[in-house]
Amino acid sequence: MFMRFPAATKTPTPYRPEQRLITSAIWTIHFDLDNDMWLAENRIIDTVRDLEVDVMGFLESDTERIIMGGRDWTQRVGEELNYYVDYGPSPRKHTWGCAMISKFPIKNSTHHLLPSPDGELACAIHATLDVHGRDVDVIISHNGQEENPLDRRLQTTELARIMRESQNPFIFTGYVVTQPHAENYKILFDGGRMNDIDPTDHDRWCQYIGYRGVKRVGYARISRGTITDTEIQAGKFVVPAPGEDISEWQPSYKRVEESHYPEEYHFPKKFHGKGVRGHFYHVFNAPRYFD
Repeated sequence: MFMRFPAATKTPTPYRPEQRLITSAIWTIHFDLDNDMWLAENRIIDTVRDLEVDVMGFLESDTERIIMGGRDWTQRVGEELNYYVDYGPSPRKHTWGCAMISKFPIKNSTHHLLPSPDGELACAIHATLDVHGRDVDVIISHNGQEENPLDRRLQTTELARIMRESQNPFIFTGYVVTQPHAENYKILFDGGRMNDIDPTDHDRWCQYIGYRGVKRVGYARISRGTITDTEIQAGKFVVPAPGEDISEWQPSYKRVEESHYPEEYHFPKKFHGKGVRGHFYHVFNAPRYFD
């Protein structure tokens, strides 16, 4: 532990501070076990590093129970990649787990057990981050599964309330279990005063990214490789300067080519084509960029 101390105390640094960018992503990691039930830590760490994410939510992340080895794998991710870590609701809360890593200081974090009267418990992290000098709220969440529609509706309603009541710029990355533009989708985005990162993407079921008060630059979907059964979704956003009025900010859904933005705004090139370690841009075969 003493030998690791210098790395563990180094201040995390965001990837693109000059552009005021934040890259946020969500990934369901299935308790750090791959499809053959081997530990996936090394591959997860490599992928997070290659994707250059500033804030990432991990779902199904609770490995601290005895049956999962009584281990906190987020500590290793935080130390090796130099992130602040919020490991989410404790194992005693009996959720599947949600955790967050952040290159930005975590000013406040609240752990939620979402309403679950009819089935499994669901967790959420609502955190306020200091993003380039501006308070930005984020939510990492994992709703219950499709077997309990009452749970999912109440859980989504509670997430919408949290987002609706916040006055800060907001980024949502979560597991909602709904088809695009269905009831729970409308509760989340309309009820939460949030914008879908790409409402024309109809090939989604569980993971979604939403935003408000930041400028969306790009959206990417990256295949899972051999890890779990769920892809990575990532969004790039420009955060307004401190004091800048965001009340009139409206999303543009005009698609543009990657060349529309300087290279600093692009998603990493190494995930094009066949990608690396089985991780590559899929569904669209390339990131989408917006004006």
